[in-house]
Parts: sequence; C-alpha cells; structure tokens
Amino acid sequence: MDTLEKATAAAGARMIERLGILRGISQTEDWLERTLFSPAAEEAAFQLKTWMEAAGMTVGYDELTNIYGYLPLAEAGPDAPRIHIGSHYDTVVNAGAFDGALGVVLAIAVAEAVAESGIPFRHNLSALAFCDEEGVRFNTTFLGSAYLSGQFEKAWLDKKDPYGKSLGEWLVDRAESIDAILHAQPYIRAQDYFLEAHIEQGPVLEGAAAALGVFTRIAAQLRSEVVLVGCAGHAGTTPARLRKDPLPVAAEIILAVDALCQSDESLRATVGHIEVSPNASNVIPGQVKLAIDLRYPNAEGLNAAHLRLIAEIEAIVARSRVGHHYRVVHGADDTPLDPDLTELLAASCQQVQGSAIRMFSGAGHDSMKIASVCPAAMLAVRCRDGLSHHPDEFSSEADCLLAFRAMLTAVIKIDQTR
Repeated sequence: MDTLEKATAAAGARMIERLGILRGISQTEDWLERTLFSPAAEEAAFQLKTWMEAAGMTVGYDELTNIYGYLPLAEAGPDAPRIHIGSHYDTVVNAGAFDGALGVVLAIAVAEAVAESGIPFRHNLSALAFCDEEGVRFNTTFLGSAYLSGQFEKAWLDKKDPYGKSLGEWLVDRAESIDAILHAQPYIRAQDYFLEAHIEQGPVLEGAAAALGVFTRIAAQLRSEVVLVGCAGHAGTTPARLRKDPLPVAAEIILAVDALCQSDESLRATVGHIEVSPNASNVIPGQVKLAIDLRYPNAEGLNAAHLRLIAEIEAIVARSRVGHHYRVVHGADDTPLDPDLTELLAASCQQVQGSAIRMFSGAGHDSMKIASVCPAAMLAVRCRDGLSHHPDEFSSEADCLLAFRAMLTAVIKIDQTR
C-alpha cells in the first residue's frame, strides 16, 4: 500500500467516526438541532477545531463561529491560491445527521490525507466549517459563508432571534467591534477555488443507482411571509357569519401553494411554518403567520411563480374578512457553478464509480455565495429515499467514503492542473 493510499484509508475511517460524534451533539435530547450560538454549536465547533489541529492545520475561529483550518503547503507562501473544501455544521430543527456535517468532516479528511501522505502540493489547502447556512435562529441564510467571502450584509445585524435578541447584540458580546465585522478582510478570495460535498437531498441519484453526481447549478429561491390579521373571540359564542377568523384563510392559501407546486414539475412550493395566535383550543385565532418557500431552476421561472402566488393570496384575502401583510424575507437567483471545475469533479466521479451524473440542486448551499467570488463546484452524495431535513436522513458508509475519494482525487487534480 503506497503512502497516499494508506493515508486515505486512515483519514476515511476517522471521517466516518467523526460523523457519528457530530450526530450526538445537539441542543436537545429529543432530536438533532444545532443552531447558531447555541451550546451545542459551540461544542461542535470545539470538536471540529480539535480535529483540524490534530491534522496539523492552523485553525481560525471568528466572531460568528466559522472555523477554518489552513495547511500552508505552497512554496509561494500565503499569497498562493487556496483550495477550500467545506460545508456547514449548523442544522435545522429535528435534523438529519448528514446535511452539512458530511461535507465538513470530509473536508478535514481530505486535508489529513494530503498532509499525511506528504505528496507535493502547489496550492495552500483549507478546510471550512460554516456556522450558519440554514438561517434558523436569525433568518440569516448563508451567514457563515457570506462573512468568510466578504458578503456580510449590515441589515442582518438588526435581525432578531425568537428570544428578541438581535444578531448585532449577540456580536457586541463576542466581537472586538461591529465595525471590524463589517470591514473584515475576506478569507475566501478571487484567486481561490471552493469545493463542497453535500448529500443530494433528493431522489435522483438513488433512482439512477449512483452514489455520486455533480451539481451544475443551484436553483433560484425565495422565502416569504404572510401575516393574516383577524379578530380573536370566544369559540363558543361567536357565530361564523360574525367571525374574522384568519385560520380558514390560511388553509386556503396553503392549498393554493400546493396547487401551484403541482402545476409545474420544476417548481417547488412549500408552506413549512405556521404560527397561530393566541393558539388556544377555545379561542378563535386573531392572527396567523405563514412561511412560504419557492424554488425554481432559473430566476425567470421563480419570478413568474411568485407573481402567481401573490395574485392567489390577494384573491383569497379579498374574499375574506381579514387583513394581511406580505413580505419577502430571502431571495437568491439561480447560481451556475463553475463549468471547468464541475467537469473536473465529474471526471473524479467517473474515475471512482464509472459514471458522472449531472443535475441541478433544488436546495440552497453555501456554494451559492462563494460562486460569486471564486470558482466553485459541488459533489452530490446519494441519500436514502431522497430524505433530508428529517431524522431518517441517511447516506451509507460506502457512499460517504466514495465521496471522500472522489473529492481527494479532484483536489489533487486541481493542484496539478491549475
């Protein structure tokens, strides 16, 4: 067994073990959950730093709790291009154990294999663990990757968590100054490369009996909020004709969103969150809040679907006796990934599994942010039944190890050819 193969086998075994350790780090015993600034996220960050340091990496840990391990391998020094590999270590509520986490431990494993094998390297190598891709706590999707790539938005400072504390207030306690955050030098630069391994979060690879594929682009997405305002009242004394009940109106909107989704095979439309106030069994609701998620392979199709959604909501509300407020809380255009880097990653898939499936991703990823700064590509890993954002989310050990080998192969090819 040659040195690289020996290092690869050892790093792969550690990767699988670490994935299991991260699965056990949660802020609740009832399900897996790691959101920004939670004790569980801090514990996971400490664990990731420890693993990076054990791999011989110089480790950075910023105010937002991003973690970045750095291997200075290039003779040209720190100004030489970096090959970044990484993903996010935060989760949704009631999460699966592979979303984001697989890409992080895989990145560390690639760095370990390169370092332990002693193969000559012309680029510097970096493993990244982004603090907040899901945006659960502050509705700040891609916060971690935006910060490391110089795209932090000042407006995010005013966003509040469910406890009423803003991101800015959290950062005042953690950072030297807010001004330093707003003017921080980006860690990810235009001359660099970025690769992300991520479970597919869909059924395409499983249907094709393939462990791996590559994403060629990431779908456009839009998240919006509808607030329906009626009048709370006694459930036993107020007849239907006198009620201003927003909940039946919300039900109509939910059905309209489902019908919209079914009208176009490429469209994804979901009501994933609902808040009813005062949320008591014997009280007519006074207010209902809905969160709506729209996705489409391109921005034009997404915009058309959004206009249809707005028209449906306005028509439904007009037939009712309730008022409403509507706002967009997040939007992102479709993101083409770098074609040359994607083909290089596809060639690595071809080498390790004999095929290279190309597809678009309906899920959002940190690569969306980074692709606007430097060349970025994504490796997709099969997940059972296409499940994600679900406790039964699962990718086999064999598929995870194959993804690791494909990524390592791609990183070595980038170093040799770029």
